[in-house]
Amino acid sequence: MSLLRRVLFGATLILAALPSFAAAADAGNLTMLVGRGTALSPDGNVRALAKGDPVFAGDLVNTGTNSFLNIKFHDGGLVTLRPNSRFEISEYRYDGDAPAPAEAASPSSATPQASTGRAFFRLLKGGFRAVTGLIGKSDRNDYAAVTPVATIGIRGTDYLAVLCDLACQADPVVRSDLPEGANTAGASIFGVIEGRIVLTTPQGETQELGADEYAIVLADGRIVLLSRQPRFLSVDPIPNPESCVE
Repeated sequence: MSLLRRVLFGATLILAALPSFAAAADAGNLTMLVGRGTALSPDGNVRALAKGDPVFAGDLVNTGTNSFLNIKFHDGGLVTLRPNSRFEISEYRYDGDAPAPAEAASPSSATPQASTGRAFFRLLKGGFRAVTGLIGKSDRNDYAAVTPVATIGIRGTDYLAVLCDLACQADPVVRSDLPEGANTAGASIFGVIEGRIVLTTPQGETQELGADEYAIVLADGRIVLLSRQPRFLSVDPIPNPESCVE
């Protein structure tokens, strides 16, 4: 075997042994970055982010200290991450606008709208505020955001989710509304600015929240409605995602 053939043969064996990664779907772009942000792809590659950069299905997006990051997804949905957050784009696929329902002689014979795609997210650290896009409007089961204590389903909305940190634990509203003996370790705060969400815990508890309603979900699955917005969310608010798009 000639030297050239031996080199080509060896290169073929090396390439065959390497794991193959399918190209991840482009999910959206950063429209704002204040401070530092990174993305960890499923193949273990870490890349520094800048305004205008794309993010992909499977990315684990991180924000640094004193950093905010806004993602505009291709269906028009928006997510703003607060400092020290870790947010996974678990699954994202956008198929374009759903066709309008066909006209029918009676409501019972109307054709339902087709799915526009799927959007599933996971909050692992910190918090975010989201304005939902077209995905989920035709089928609510096509959209969900998961936290350690509850899964968020949408009803068309502007909402927030924050894992309870030191500011949350010391918040006077949270402390006054907690049941006797309860604590905030491992808990998460949820709130709605506009629209509605439904919270579902692994223990099977559910709670729907409307505009200006807030709740804390404890690590044991209990959902506690709060009397008003926790103070730490007004002192250190997450920016409106719609204001972070040029």
